[in-house]
Amino acid sequence: MACPHHWLMKKSDTTLIVWRCQMCHSGPHWYIFQCQRCYRKCCRPCTAKP
Repeated sequence: MACPHHWLMKKSDTTLIVWRCQMCHSGPHWYIFQCQRCYRKCCRPCTAKP
């Protein structure tokens, strides 16, 4: 069953923590969107993908 994603933005306050998208592997990003249900981390363009 597919997750009905609910995205929340996580932002890094320092340059020590950066993220990579788990779908397209872009990055490093200073902020990332994380699903509250499955905890997948994605960049903004990938949050629109199913």
